[in-house]
Amino acid sequence: MKKFQRFRGFTLIELLVVIAIIAVLIALLLPAVQQAREAARRSTCKNNLKQYGLALHNYHETYNTLPPGANYSGQWNNYCVGWQVRILPFADQSPLYNLMDFSAGGSVGAAGVDLLLPNGKYLRQMDTPYSKCPTDASPSPDGNWAQASYGGSLGSQRTDSANGACQPYFTPGTHFANPGGSAGHGNTTEKRYIAGIFGRVLSEKITFADITDGTSNTIMVGEILPACSDHGGGWWHFNGMANAHSSTSVPINTMTTCNAPYSRPNPPFPTCTAQSNWNLSWGFRSGHVGGAHFLLGDGSVRFISENLDYNTYQNLGTRNDGKVIGEF
Repeated sequence: MKKFQRFRGFTLIELLVVIAIIAVLIALLLPAVQQAREAARRSTCKNNLKQYGLALHNYHETYNTLPPGANYSGQWNNYCVGWQVRILPFADQSPLYNLMDFSAGGSVGAAGVDLLLPNGKYLRQMDTPYSKCPTDASPSPDGNWAQASYGGSLGSQRTDSANGACQPYFTPGTHFANPGGSAGHGNTTEKRYIAGIFGRVLSEKITFADITDGTSNTIMVGEILPACSDHGGGWWHFNGMANAHSSTSVPINTMTTCNAPYSRPNPPFPTCTAQSNWNLSWGFRSGHVGGAHFLLGDGSVRFISENLDYNTYQNLGTRNDGKVIGEF
């Protein structure tokens, strides 16, 4: 007669202990996994900005100038072409660039408002491999326009409140480019009115020689969150002016534009509101914790803390104020 061996199972206490151990291990591993993922996202974001840097330097080497903030032409039905369009051939995007006809008028010209591609998208809805940061949840295209996570620096530029509801950060005459009240929002064709490297309608071109404070001490491009501004981050063009620009006048990662009549919540970033308020909506900000990535004029990329001294930040935004830059 065969004897059957009885196998002893886990007791309830033993099972609970095993579950508790697994839970502890998961709790220990999860932050490490999250940190690894964020490190990978930061690395991608940094490499995106390096791509911008290479393209801008190659553009300058070819044309002895940086691209204008925007090229405006009445023949494009009041639309313009932004600086990010101009660098496409220098960022391995010649096929996309070659789809544009800069000599054509109307909405099928270089502005591409109504230029329909074989894939069913409009030219204005096309993204590039380097134009979006992995932490930026802003949709692209956002309706009609492709959005970018990176904007050209207006520098320490005066950006008034559109509705008078917000107290400006800046003290006119201290840091901010505002000679004679001109270029309040970076809207000028003359570079003498622009503190930074790009202007929204700046057709007069800026060269590296104009960056007299030193290219390693001047912000050229930084992270933006299109969802945090009604002005968005459309990198292609805009109605009368280019759009993917920002100012150092607002501290890094300022996620609110104050409670004003035009405010509305943004689901991707619940801590910020987008509104038609020029004073606060045009700040550099990111989805990263503690700061944002910036491309400097020399092509290097730095992660700059949101706690950086405000005066130092303004000096980094200005290309020619002659002030000594502190640690950053």
